[in-house]
Amino acid sequence: RTMSPPGDGGLEAEAAPAWDGCFHLDGRPYCVKWSPDGALLAAGDDDSRVHVLDVSARTVRHTMNAAVSAADALPTLALCWRPSAVGRRRRLVLLEGNCAGFVNHWHVPSAKRLHATRQPGNAVHCADYTHDGWAFATSGKDACVRVYEEATKSELLVFRGGDERGSLKHGHVQQVFAVRFHDAHAHVLASAGWDKVVHVWDVRVGASVSVFSGPFVAGDCIDMHGNDLLAGSHGRAGQVQIFDLRRPGGTPTFALSIASAAGSHDGPCSLYACKFSRDAGRTMIGIGGNTAGGGPNGGGVSGGTGDGLVRVYDRARQAFVESLELRGRSVYSVDFAPPMPGQPARLAFAAGSKLGSFVRVLDVAPSQIVVPDRRW
Repeated sequence: RTMSPPGDGGLEAEAAPAWDGCFHLDGRPYCVKWSPDGALLAAGDDDSRVHVLDVSARTVRHTMNAAVSAADALPTLALCWRPSAVGRRRRLVLLEGNCAGFVNHWHVPSAKRLHATRQPGNAVHCADYTHDGWAFATSGKDACVRVYEEATKSELLVFRGGDERGSLKHGHVQQVFAVRFHDAHAHVLASAGWDKVVHVWDVRVGASVSVFSGPFVAGDCIDMHGNDLLAGSHGRAGQVQIFDLRRPGGTPTFALSIASAAGSHDGPCSLYACKFSRDAGRTMIGIGGNTAGGGPNGGGVSGGTGDGLVRVYDRARQAFVESLELRGRSVYSVDFAPPMPGQPARLAFAAGSKLGSFVRVLDVAPSQIVVPDRRW
């Protein structure tokens, strides 16, 4: 079916048009993340702002911005919510990393910044928490992967960049755009970027213990569950791959090619987001990106032209259950909500261009009939 593009909207909820299924923002959103309870969405934009979206109320609850000068008002590319834990005094804490090198901790209910760390000369592109929230990791422009203790915010480890691509003894040689802790093992951390290498680090020994070559990662495009390492990349075919963590350096056990909806584009597709669903079996893969080439010449996650794309792939049925194209926009981020009993999976995606920017939530039922490609 054909869908009309949403109109431009203001930042404040009262300035937005009648509800059309989208949160309209006046800044281009480069990342979007669900809160642990699935009630809120956080979206980071190109002007260092973090918008907190109340999904049920369909409003922007807060807009948080720690920039004190125009020089600090750079894109926020990294967001992650601290996992809920028994005994913690503060709940709903959000970590933000931006291209000015700041790592900010926000208390979302009060919209107050709890702590700030700066990495001088660096741009923070990605961040993630361990599943129990005891530590978090960041990486970015300087190709170093840093691990911090959450309680003290002190730096525990730095996996430094090297000059030998794909070596266990050396880190990344180009910018890093994705870091991800294993969802069950807090000592296992993966990272990937422009050097076409996925490093798997063991925090206990402070070293890379496995390297997988191939994925050209330019966004939040890696995930892990069980023995599976998911990676999404830029390319003409096989942009979505799964590797077996038990086979260091092995070839993909699964590869999926992403093409434009109507076959109107036969060039490379740039994936900026690739995530497993949050159900126990990780039965679906959410994919977001663009039908034009990106990567180093396109400015990483902020680059690219053409049409945006959203795909949801059902691993059991080996078929797409959602396929959406957005004319003239790029899709920069996708994230699955925590599962709710008896409810379909929810996928949020962030899209933007000069035509307008927004965050939208899709309901995706894995048992639904495979939908035709839709243009928006």
